[in-house]
Amino acid sequence: MRKLRILVMIGTRPEAIKLAPVVLALQRESAVRVTVCLSGQHPTMAHDALTSFGIAPDVELALDRAATTAGARFTGLHRAISAFLDRLPQDRIVVQGDTSTALAGALAAFHAGVPVAHVEAGLRTGNLAGPWPEEGYRRMIAPIADLHFAPTEWARQNLLAEGIAPDRVHLTGNTVVDALIGIRAAISRSADTSLRLDAWQRGLSDGKPIVLVTLHRRESHGSVLTGIAMALRDLAEEFRDHAFVLPVHPNPAVSGSIRSVLADQPNVRLLDPLGYKDFVYLMSLASLIVTDSGGVQEEAPTFGVPILVVRNESERAEAIAAGFAQLTGTDPDRILSAGRKILARGGRAELRGKANPFGDGTAAKRIAALLLSRRDAMVPTGATGEPVIVSQSGRPVKQPRFAQ
Repeated sequence: MRKLRILVMIGTRPEAIKLAPVVLALQRESAVRVTVCLSGQHPTMAHDALTSFGIAPDVELALDRAATTAGARFTGLHRAISAFLDRLPQDRIVVQGDTSTALAGALAAFHAGVPVAHVEAGLRTGNLAGPWPEEGYRRMIAPIADLHFAPTEWARQNLLAEGIAPDRVHLTGNTVVDALIGIRAAISRSADTSLRLDAWQRGLSDGKPIVLVTLHRRESHGSVLTGIAMALRDLAEEFRDHAFVLPVHPNPAVSGSIRSVLADQPNVRLLDPLGYKDFVYLMSLASLIVTDSGGVQEEAPTFGVPILVVRNESERAEAIAAGFAQLTGTDPDRILSAGRKILARGGRAELRGKANPFGDGTAAKRIAALLLSRRDAMVPTGATGEPVIVSQSGRPVKQPRFAQ
């Protein structure tokens, strides 16, 4: 029997981080031929993130960089992925989260008759405008996918409430916890890496407690992001005994607002985007994290770090319920007040010993096993290259093209 061909689509840095453990788990399976494809959405950042895990992409798609609107970029992604599937047929495609790459990959697979597995399925805010377009994208992937890997029970219940068949929904935990644990172990195993990171962060913070900040959400661009930056400036002025470290997203709509407000603040360090090891190390030391990132909300609880979520909605309700995160919205006064209270009481002390509600570090192993358990629905292709469905009895079934 030939190997099961699984295409893993990656477009952004968070996708690379969250799918890297899945790729590594699949690469350990002798029955699988896994192809890692970078869509070209954020090629440099995604490539660098994969490098942290020792993964090199097998395919990198080229996109028209002149496409500037969300719709034009999505169209380019769908066209490129569809062309790739025409050239190199697959038995299954794996997409992650709620990016343009995830939806374009799912739609391209649907048109090619390739079953779709959705990692981190079931996250919802209930508001199509927040986050935009991510909330819409993840909802659109749901009816296309035949395997849904829900990171939490809450996400699983969201999918069931939308009418997804229970046997298609699997509670796996979030693969970002796998990634985080793996990177933390890699740092601990390497004395040179540990020494480098320690010296780097001491130079960065001057030995002060660290407040780590990440901002990038599209819906916050403009005056909203400027207001958040002003709240951070006021907080930094009040807590001069802390170092505020902010890796600045390369999008000019983000960097312009951030640098115009914070560049001259003496205890604020504005950095270029960090490698994942460096970011994880800073996160492990932080007294407070201020973020609009979904992934950071899932990662920080592993280190017991309090989080201010500077968004009006969050699809990571588990972090809030467990006491790790506080949803401040984007109002500068609320952000300043919440940050002041946490830093005044010493940051993370009250969260020590609490478990991360997003997983135990074995999500990728579960996902790989579930993907292999479905190979009876996908092998082998016929002489024409068309998928042939094989029943449990081993008899080929001509229709449908993939298992329902």
